[in-house]
Amino acid sequence: MARQFQFVAVSNPTEAPSSESKKLVYSHAFRQAHAQRRREQTEKHRKEIASAPVNKVFTISEEVVSSPLSQVLNSNKDPFSSMARPISAVEYFLLNHYVHVIVPFTVGHCGLFDHPGDHKTQLLREWVGLAITDEVFMIAAILLSTCRYILQAQPGNLIILQLALQYKQTCLQTLQQEMNTSAPVSIMTVAKALALALDEVTVGEHTIARKHLKGVLAMVDSSGGAGELGLTGLLERMYRKFMGVFKLELKDAGIDLLCNKTLTQG
Repeated sequence: MARQFQFVAVSNPTEAPSSESKKLVYSHAFRQAHAQRRREQTEKHRKEIASAPVNKVFTISEEVVSSPLSQVLNSNKDPFSSMARPISAVEYFLLNHYVHVIVPFTVGHCGLFDHPGDHKTQLLREWVGLAITDEVFMIAAILLSTCRYILQAQPGNLIILQLALQYKQTCLQTLQQEMNTSAPVSIMTVAKALALALDEVTVGEHTIARKHLKGVLAMVDSSGGAGELGLTGLLERMYRKFMGVFKLELKDAGIDLLCNKTLTQG
């Protein structure tokens, strides 16, 4: 691969560089090195996916741990090593992309994290950590979400689009089955419905998202409320934020589900 050189303009090159000039040069070099590492990592993932057989899976260890969440938070180990089943090369790529790209982006841009706190750890612990314990919730919360994220940059990617359609169908079928049973409502079912509502908001389908939220409200109310059901932390905050906006919409149908702004009608 041909090496490319980039030049940084400095004033008075014959004089000893000032501390400010050194800072600018070091900062520029750091940014370039970081960008290069990101490009190399992306290309490595792309080649791994392209060369892996369709039926190849990554072996996941079944070591006994006190909680699957501890694996997510331990940077020295594979964050998915506590999953109950092997995952394919494509799934591994999507999971890895979610943790290293989407989680930092979400923490920096989502209105749920507009207050001080270690939001990255909370998102990994309470969202990703919950997802790796349930196959369908993992599909709804992570795999489908990552597909949407990729499709925003690559709308013509037919492989990712097909995966998104398959994931969506699986999630809807499972959620319908769970809601049609006589078993008590579970936190996992509520989490799946919230994840699907988020997905609908992502693709601009606010009307369908409202239907999911209406179902969430009915499930939580039938269980005696969020506290009685056991919603805590991030899930509880998601529920209360969405329900607050949902109730506002009973008065104003033009409220945006995520940021409480009026939607453009058309």
